[in-house]
Amino acid sequence: MEPIAPRARGQILPAVVAMLVVLAIFVPLLVFYAQRDAVWSVRQAGSTIAFHLAEAGVEKAYLYMSQSTQTWNSIQAGTAQSGYAFDTAYTDMGSGSYAVSITSGPGTQTATVFSVGRDPNRRQTRALKVVYANSTYGATAIYAGRGAQIGGAVNVEWGAVMSPYTIAADSRNHPQFWSASQITTKDTDPNPPNCDGPACCQWHSYQSNLPPLPSIDFDFYRSSAQNSTGCPSGGTPTGTCYYAGSVSNWNNSTVGTIFIEGDLSVKSPGMYHQGNMVVMGNVNLPNGVWGRGSATMSIPSDAWKQYCNDWSVYTTSFDTSAASSFPGLDSSYAPTGLTYSSSKLAVNGMLYVGGNFNNGGGGGGNSDIYGALYTVGSATQTANSSVTFYFNGTAAGQVQTTNVYLTRTSWQDSLVGWPSGL
Repeated sequence: MEPIAPRARGQILPAVVAMLVVLAIFVPLLVFYAQRDAVWSVRQAGSTIAFHLAEAGVEKAYLYMSQSTQTWNSIQAGTAQSGYAFDTAYTDMGSGSYAVSITSGPGTQTATVFSVGRDPNRRQTRALKVVYANSTYGATAIYAGRGAQIGGAVNVEWGAVMSPYTIAADSRNHPQFWSASQITTKDTDPNPPNCDGPACCQWHSYQSNLPPLPSIDFDFYRSSAQNSTGCPSGGTPTGTCYYAGSVSNWNNSTVGTIFIEGDLSVKSPGMYHQGNMVVMGNVNLPNGVWGRGSATMSIPSDAWKQYCNDWSVYTTSFDTSAASSFPGLDSSYAPTGLTYSSSKLAVNGMLYVGGNFNNGGGGGGNSDIYGALYTVGSATQTANSSVTFYFNGTAAGQVQTTNVYLTRTSWQDSLVGWPSGL
């Protein structure tokens, strides 16, 4: 073998030096990234723990607000809640801590929860903001315990019709109908499908999970009526709006809370009540005009969801600036400031009927209700002349019950930091 020439041996050294330079550059980088990756992993783990702790705080607040109407009413009155005013660091989850704040608002019968979680090393925090509303049925215009019949020239706008029993919807394509039984003209077969598939946006039959009739706080409304004045004679105490028996020939304009232990029979030229009306018996309406009030009504921002199969009715009558086609139930569309006027309102508020709400046949005199109707019995609406129920979200949200029914209306991350002093 011939010996290696000196020049050939000298060419290896620069390559080795170059390799050493590359290693000198990249090895520290690899070490740096390995170290940072470990830090980022620890930080991510801490952030995840903090997030779950924030969720635990939200759940704790929900359970606290749901425990009694007294607690909920105290929150609505603006009273700071001990343990829920960023004044306590909870450590019951076994790792890390969380703090909770509950305040009233942003609207009527709503509460805002801020929950901040902190990891065990106290380096990472996550915060959530959740808004709850005390609304028994959400956007339900009529709840009929013994079934509902919506026929003739009767219409329901902006809110749904719900019943554990049969709903006779006639040929209507709005609003939404919810029944634990059949919906005639829509579905009389308990076997699936039990909705207007595939979107299931308008009618829902044979639903097993409908909520029960709301547990109205009758003591609250009795007391309110006994302290309200300005109603026709016959109240107990004298001059108040509490009636121990039935009332007939009612055609008055009243404001406040009215409580009638028996039946209510309305006569022409009709009534106009602004506020809450509780009738423990039946409500019997005349063949003719039974509403004579005027008001500009606020259209709920989610009223459009009731018109997926009747979109032209919504866009023509209530929201001319809406899209030309239904945007889908999961759309974020929420118009505000929309109004509509009525000159023949009978009730502007919540109407509870312990018996039946009867307006079968005859004429309705173009009378309207702007509110929420809850009836233990049946709701028969088949007047030959126009009668319209407009859902009043404010009235529905203010219904006083013996239980709190909270629904989550919004959920989002928040930049709220860990409370100082904890």
